Amino acid sequence: MSKLVIIFLFFGCIGIGFSQSNPFPFASKQAREKLLIKLNDSIINPSANDFLANKRINWESYAWATAYIIDESKQNFAVLEKALKEYNQLSKSDLQKVFGSVFACFPNQFVPEIRIIANGESENEKIFATAVNYLAQNKVEVKQLLESKFKNSNHPIIQALRNQFQPNYNPISIADLESIIRFNKDKKSKFLYSIQHQDRNKVGKVFIQTESGLLVKENGKVIFIDQLARSATNLPMYITNGNTPVGLYKINSLHKSENVFIGPSLAFVTFLPFECDAATFFNSPTTKFTLENYLSFFPATLQKNTLLQQTFWAGKAGRTEIHFHGTTIDPNLYIGKEFYPQTPSMGCLCVNETWDKQGNLIESGQQKLVNTWLKTPNEKGYAYVLELQESDWKTFEEKMNTL
Repeated sequence: MSKLVIIFLFFGCIGIGFSQSNPFPFASKQAREKLLIKLNDSIINPSANDFLANKRINWESYAWATAYIIDESKQNFAVLEKALKEYNQLSKSDLQKVFGSVFACFPNQFVPEIRIIANGESENEKIFATAVNYLAQNKVEVKQLLESKFKNSNHPIIQALRNQFQPNYNPISIADLESIIRFNKDKKSKFLYSIQHQDRNKVGKVFIQTESGLLVKENGKVIFIDQLARSATNLPMYITNGNTPVGLYKINSLHKSENVFIGPSLAFVTFLPFECDAATFFNSPTTKFTLENYLSFFPATLQKNTLLQQTFWAGKAGRTEIHFHGTTIDPNLYIGKEFYPQTPSMGCLCVNETWDKQGNLIESGQQKLVNTWLKTPNEKGYAYVLELQESDWKTFEEKMNTL
């Protein structure tokens, strides 16, 4: 999750302290109401009015705020439509922030505008890849764009983009998942498996394999915990603040975050490839991140599946701080969304937590996940984020319970 200065500005304006004692003030009904008022009255509405009056605005705060609440209002539509039509007047950095709000709030409504941007982009890999993803998710043919733009680029974002359109870029099957679990059975390490849908609006499941090679069970059944891998922006996995990338993560420790949107429950501090040194990530003497070293964590039968490489290329492209955490975010912001009452973050894996009006923690899936992880004392291990083919979801839990 990116550490925006705006988060701490909100914090000061709302008048809530950093105490992580119980109750947690930021999770209270009063704090949530004040935050929403602050977002609308201090950022969204004045910024919209200014931009529609041809004044410059802070796109970082505006895009973050509108993505956070998934602002589908006519006002936000008008702002984003104007921004996309006048994109040449924006810096590349600001245009990328605009994309964050576009993907979050209007995933289907701006195809003509973004087609123009994609066709005209020949310098910025991130802008091009994001635009191509928007077109592709709206069933627009992008083959010609991929063949005509950035043909000689070896930029990790372009490599990740190319991978998406290869025939071997596929969600795994139940049999594939079973092969990964068997592959890790004798590693004497601990593994967390976060199993997700291709459609990140759907909630995934997480479970754990201990150093003994066995899945953690309770009353004879695997402990499954709901987990959301959707970013508030719903941007591509290898783009900053995008959805949680598929692939391998190093779990380095458990840590209590100072980010008030995460809250006081312990979070899993994880590394992507390139985020730490290679020896730490691979737990070996190796000094280099190579795709070959990375793929050695997968069975040979899966090493050609380019979807499983997403964390490698996302890390090489500069994504960081994709932690697995709880939440103080108000689920009522997302009533009617498929993932409700789960709450999206800015690219991390998020487990739901329920708070009362005073900010007391009533129920915590994150604490259950931490407790399950600590069934054995070592905090370190690895995590796999995997997308399971949709046809296998009906039998997923039943199959895992047989292992």
